[in-house]
Amino acid sequence: MCTYNITVDEAALRKLQPSFSREAFGQWLQRHVDELVEDMTAEQHADSPIARTEEEMKAIVEERLQLMESGKATYIDGETGFAQIRARYGL
Repeated sequence: MCTYNITVDEAALRKLQPSFSREAFGQWLQRHVDELVEDMTAEQHADSPIARTEEEMKAIVEERLQLMESGKATYIDGETGFAQIRARYGL
């Protein structure tokens, strides 16, 4: 865990929310920072293959195999595929 110091204009805060004490505001701010970090982490790894369990990956592969075998899959050339991977994962 890290500790950060921030500066808040208490007069402006009191105008917005008169009921906030220093402690209540600190708890409110901590909750929102925690949610922000959680959301950012989830967004960053949502498309990553390592963000999935082995069972989820097996289901994805099975679904893609069925699409290919049924002729419903769309194909792209290798260069396009690698360009998409580099763009998505910042490689």
